[in-house]
Amino acid sequence: MMNKDSRFRSLLARLVLAQACYFMIVSIDLTLTGLVGMSLAPAPVLTTLPLSLIVVVGTACSFLAGHAAARFGYRPVMVAGALTAVMGGALSAVAVATQSFALFCIGTAITGGYRAVGGFLRFVASEYAPAARRERALALVMYGGVIAAALGPFAAVASSRAAFIPYLGSCLLIVALGVVAVALAMTMPAAAAGGVELREPAIRVRERAGHLPFLRAVVVLAGSGLVMTLVMAAGPLANAHAGHSSQLGASMIQWHLVGMFAPSVVSAQLLKRTGMSATIALGCMVMAGGCAFGVLSDAGWVMVLALALVGVGWNLLFVAGSALLLQSYPQGRGARLQGFADGATAAISASGSFAAAGLLHGVGWGGVNLIAFAATAAVLAASGWLAVRHKRMAASDAAAAMQAGTEAAESLAVSH
Repeated sequence: MMNKDSRFRSLLARLVLAQACYFMIVSIDLTLTGLVGMSLAPAPVLTTLPLSLIVVVGTACSFLAGHAAARFGYRPVMVAGALTAVMGGALSAVAVATQSFALFCIGTAITGGYRAVGGFLRFVASEYAPAARRERALALVMYGGVIAAALGPFAAVASSRAAFIPYLGSCLLIVALGVVAVALAMTMPAAAAGGVELREPAIRVRERAGHLPFLRAVVVLAGSGLVMTLVMAAGPLANAHAGHSSQLGASMIQWHLVGMFAPSVVSAQLLKRTGMSATIALGCMVMAGGCAFGVLSDAGWVMVLALALVGVGWNLLFVAGSALLLQSYPQGRGARLQGFADGATAAISASGSFAAAGLLHGVGWGGVNLIAFAATAAVLAASGWLAVRHKRMAASDAAAAMQAGTEAAESLAVSH
């Protein structure tokens, strides 16, 4: 038992480091991709196209990665994904050096392949954790994001000025982080919990098409991802349009990332103590509060506060949605469902990322946050409706089972 616990702790530490590399790359993308796009794009509406391509390609690859992990195991899929960060970062560096917007779009699109496998890290922890500690293990891995929050945005700004061409150093930093991610991915388990996923078929998505907890998980994860991505993509651009400094823009992303990851274990404990519906409601209220601050002002400190609160709300919803997803499959057989949920989340988030620049140009920072507020309310309403339906169906099934048991007992009594 001690040896097994020791191996799990070692795996958990490596997963946290891998998650830190993943979100370091994500934070660099969030901090600077829009700004690079602004400097290279031939038209303002195309400013966030490179960032959107990261999300779009990540979406497509998420569905493929889920099927690949179910067939081959997590390790080769994560190695392949990390290699895309190396290749994409290298191409982006060439694009920045040659001032090529088209090549930069290709480089960021390839980097999107890494987005598809980063989400698996939390699920690897849940697959190898003791059954009673799956949610906590999932939340602990997310602390890699705190490391990224502390270092990522300012590393992005510092590296952007480190080379003789602006932003070249940031692309090379992505390459270096990708190399570390490849090395860590090669140490991951070859398959899900003890090879279960390779011995028994993964649960197919169509088998869970009418499963209300699974549908609710997708709604919560995808809806919160949409709001978070929309506000986060618009934030650095709104910061620049408002005349604030790049340091303030980095602080904005930093506190947003702190909000996204620092409360993870607290969110897991809150989920355990108060229940799923209360955690989702609280997450939506915190996220809506951040959007409300964004509606009120584009002052620097208000923008930082707005993104931080949206991050905290997203964390609560992400932990709750991931826990709902864990309830949708037996341990070790969820790669296809994981890939679908991450892919659906990425697809819907992509629309927020791509729309951010156009909406910001059309309705301003306040208007973007008003739309995000309405979307948050829709997530809360949809989640509540699915929860009520599930409770009614459970009560109906329990009543039917009780009735069947009563009839069987009566039939047995008559026969005697």
